[in-house]
Amino acid sequence: MEDRIALEMIGALSAARKATHLYPPAHPKYREAVADLVSAVRECVVEGPFTLNVHLGRLYQGSRVLPSDAPGAHAMAEALEAHRVESITLEPDASEHDAITLVEVLAMRPSATLEVAAELARRGASAITIAEFIDEDAVDAEERDRLREQDRALYKRLLSVLRTLTAKIQETGEPNVGEAGAIVEGILARLMDDGAAVLGLATMNSQNESNLFHSINTMIYALILGNELGIPEEGLSSLGVAALLHDIGKVAFDMSDPIQAEQARFLHPKVGADILSRLPEQDRTPLLVAYEHHMAPNGAGFPEREDGYVTHPYSRMVAIADRYDRLTTAKPEGFALTPDQAVIQLLRDTANLLDQTLTRLFVKSLGVFPVGCIVRLTDHSVGVVCASGADALHPRVRLMYDDEGIALESPRELETAEVEVGIVEIVNPDSLAVTVSDHL
Repeated sequence: MEDRIALEMIGALSAARKATHLYPPAHPKYREAVADLVSAVRECVVEGPFTLNVHLGRLYQGSRVLPSDAPGAHAMAEALEAHRVESITLEPDASEHDAITLVEVLAMRPSATLEVAAELARRGASAITIAEFIDEDAVDAEERDRLREQDRALYKRLLSVLRTLTAKIQETGEPNVGEAGAIVEGILARLMDDGAAVLGLATMNSQNESNLFHSINTMIYALILGNELGIPEEGLSSLGVAALLHDIGKVAFDMSDPIQAEQARFLHPKVGADILSRLPEQDRTPLLVAYEHHMAPNGAGFPEREDGYVTHPYSRMVAIADRYDRLTTAKPEGFALTPDQAVIQLLRDTANLLDQTLTRLFVKSLGVFPVGCIVRLTDHSVGVVCASGADALHPRVRLMYDDEGIALESPRELETAEVEVGIVEIVNPDSLAVTVSDHL
């Protein structure tokens, strides 16, 4: 008996929805379909509220699954899911107006802005309760955007601190890195929580303040490597500050002057070490890193040192981070390498410039497709690698363009290991005129 009432209700609702699409309100077919719906609504609420649910394409009345081959069942299941409606509850006082309003709203074209419950309330249908599906993707995207804004605010605070620190050193010659250290710890905490998000920050840059952005990005890459090595948190904090200040010696030069810029290229390690020697802190790591980060393991590089001199491990790590950021950052005189090209160059540099073991660990931490890579998929869509995936060859990709090359208004993320698409090639962002950091 209950199934009959439920099936009659579904059939009447489906027929009335179809009639709404086909006929004007004055047409006999429309009026007949609406009359049948009103009759079905009145019958189904005689003994109390009537609830119709949909789950995975099947309709339920209460906990009972209803036959999928019943008249109108398939069409209504599709309509409810398209409108993101999980359940409809009709109260005993449901009126003819409520029934007509329900079918009119369900006949509307589904869209991201159409909320069935809100539209029913706006039209005065007070005896119908709608439960809408929770859009988990939208919730995840909202949370991701919130964290992204927090992360970028942290990055901008660090930029501001570096500006102040630079001005202070230029004015008095005295460094004060206390506030910078606190923000480094904040970035370190985010790294432990979401390393991919922090790597995404390192795609930020600016030609106007390239040295400041480079300092922060070098710090991020150094922390990624340090974390891969399993360095404890206290050591990572020291590494982060040292990486942040590795080029501090350049503040003593006017980098807009070509002659001074060339002098700074070779003198900034000694000048930076001298500046950092005035720090009251007992940790001398920043001083060592500033002095040593251009010393190659094979004895090459600068400043000159005696035979057998062994550089601090953090200096070798910062050298790798420094090199990677410079390779992937566009310069006025040339183009940036894509992340995969930069990784290949790093491995080549182990022949004379970089520590081989640490470089290989750094490359391992970045993966085959590092965060920030623009990739084209087998279905011709294009996205940016936003995180590692199930394995090295299947990262998570945030889609930017669909398979017809149209920019997506609401980019969605794709686990390439879980879908039947693969990566065809890595695309140079310059060819698409996109700024990678805008999509991470």
